[in-house]
Amino acid sequence: MATYRAAIVGLTGIAAGPAQPGPDPVLGELMPHSHAAAYARIPTTTVVAVCDLAPALVSRFCKEWGSVFPEARGYSDYREMLAREQIDLLSVVTSDHRHAQIVVDAVAASVRGIFCEKPIATTLADADRMIAACARRNVPLLIDHTRRWYPEYLEARRLVRSGAIGSLRRIVATLGGSRAMLFRNGTHLIDTVCLFAEAEPLWVSGELDDEHRDYGPRYAGDGGRDPATDPGGSAIIQFQNGVRAFVNASKGTPANFELDLIGETGRLRIGSHVGEIWRFLDDGLPAVSPLRSPHTTRGDLVAAIEELIRLIEHGGQGSSTGEDGRRVLAILLGILQSSAAGGRRMHFPINDQ
Repeated sequence: MATYRAAIVGLTGIAAGPAQPGPDPVLGELMPHSHAAAYARIPTTTVVAVCDLAPALVSRFCKEWGSVFPEARGYSDYREMLAREQIDLLSVVTSDHRHAQIVVDAVAASVRGIFCEKPIATTLADADRMIAACARRNVPLLIDHTRRWYPEYLEARRLVRSGAIGSLRRIVATLGGSRAMLFRNGTHLIDTVCLFAEAEPLWVSGELDDEHRDYGPRYAGDGGRDPATDPGGSAIIQFQNGVRAFVNASKGTPANFELDLIGETGRLRIGSHVGEIWRFLDDGLPAVSPLRSPHTTRGDLVAAIEELIRLIEHGGQGSSTGEDGRRVLAILLGILQSSAAGGRRMHFPINDQ
């Protein structure tokens, strides 16, 4: 069985969190939700190198994961790591605005597949560089918009596609809590909107929240660390197939992630605290049923890395491609530009300003 040599650049948060025990020992572990834990669950992958600018994070990784990945070596310079290690799979888990050059350099170093955290980048020029570099060498690039690997969201999309709520017309998408940041976490919300809309955006109109009203038309954050540098706001997104989405992502609201999918004959609600489908009866009253939540043997990050390997070996279309990530980024930048222009509609294609 072939073994893929993996490396991780950036060791905070979702990169290196250890696996957690289940509620009872007989149930094993909770499905892993870090890149390191996901690689540990895949028999054909092993982590051989990690990199972070902070030596303490490299040391912590070696302490927490040394028994699982005994050959993993730590680096403070990803370029040195790429030059010295023969890497097949690379996880890019750095600040949002630092993804591009790492991906471009990884392709040049003959990395075979790249799993990049969201958002893909913070400028369209950077996103285009990443996509072009991967395309030239036929290197699959997946963006970690995790709900594309959540079984309940895929089941909801199956229902929508099957006509269970009639033709989809409107989407109301909500993100709340202290980290309702458009770029760091709002990217998940808008990508999930795109997952269901299944069309290219036509125009977007946006308004940032009051505390960010003077933010400007360009990304001005610190890569996702400080919520104060990543605005919240509201938007209307019109898609080419007639679907219209209303997006609210505001920090001064209760923590929540939810989509209300409204069709011609029903609605489907899915999110952090809800999963239900409404089918309207002849008398106009809804019959409400819980959404089925399929039991699967893979968590989202495990599924994503397994898919990356499958793309390397067999080709095909990924669940969350660089182009998918670019579409979301264009919408995010369109919201900034619209808000700076007084809420004016910004028609696609959006350009960097």
